[in-house]
Amino acid sequence: MPRKRRLDFEKFRERLLEEKANLEHELQRIEDRTAGRDRLNSDTAGEDFDEPGGDAAQETLERSQAMAIGENLREMLENVNNAMKRLDEGSYGICAVCAKDIPKARLEIMPSATMCTDCRSRLTS
Repeated sequence: MPRKRRLDFEKFRERLLEEKANLEHELQRIEDRTAGRDRLNSDTAGEDFDEPGGDAAQETLERSQAMAIGENLREMLENVNNAMKRLDEGSYGICAVCAKDIPKARLEIMPSATMCTDCRSRLTS
C-alpha cells in the first residue's frame, strides 16, 4: 500500500521555478562577464581576456574563475530541472538510493535534493 506524503508540491514547484530563474540570471551574468559584455566592467567590453598588457594574467585568472562558477551554476540548474521533472513524474521527494521519503525539512532547505539525509551522509563519508 503506497504511503501518503504530506508535501505541498505546488509550493516546491514555485520554489524550484524561482531558483531556476535566479540560476539562469546568474549564469547569464557570468557568461556576459566572460564574454566582456558586463555593463559594470564596460571598460573591458570587446577586449580579449588574454590580451597582452598590464592586467592580462589577472583577467585570465578571473575568466577561469568565472568559467568554473558558470559550470557550477549549470550543474545546479540541471539539478533544478531534474527536480521539476520528478515533480511531474510523481517521484519528487523520494530518495534515489533507498526509495524512502526525503524529509520535508531537507526539501525546504534544498528543493532539488535527490537523496535523504542518511544516504547523502553515507555518500560523503
